[in-house]
Amino acid sequence: MEKDSFSGLSWMTKEMKDEIHKRDKIVSDEDMEGLFSLSDDSDFSIALHEILINRYAKNPDSLNPIQLNLFLCMHLENAGQADSILTFLQEWFPDKEQQIIKSLNEIGAIKSAKIIKQAVELLPQNGSWFFESSDENSERLMRKFDMEFSNYPDGPMRDLHRKYAEKHKNQF
Repeated sequence: MEKDSFSGLSWMTKEMKDEIHKRDKIVSDEDMEGLFSLSDDSDFSIALHEILINRYAKNPDSLNPIQLNLFLCMHLENAGQADSILTFLQEWFPDKEQQIIKSLNEIGAIKSAKIIKQAVELLPQNGSWFFESSDENSERLMRKFDMEFSNYPDGPMRDLHRKYAEKHKNQF
């Protein structure tokens, strides 16, 4: 008897499991038609992010500007929710400080872009670690920017991801 990958997750309905299987197949096949047919914006955002991660892992230069905007914005959102925006800015993508501000503006996250711009302005110009030269005030400001960004000032990011992707559907 074959066990499915959801054994032990008895709280999941068959419909939930089927949707996850469908999403996983869309990702593994890079099925863009299937991706854009997903009705749930969270499923769409998850699947799109996984597709972009896979493409980036194979070749970071393979993402076009539209895809890169989404890839970076999705990673920043993850950092803001799981770690901090500082993790994104200094550990994950230190060479994309200016690009992420542009990307946020491109997807319509104008308030978020302003917050991240302020956070970037706090970073040391020489590229050294923030906490090597920070003081109480700059650390307080960085925490403030982190909290403001994580509170989704532009509304749910998944909605912005979807709207931007739909607008540029032919770029996928």
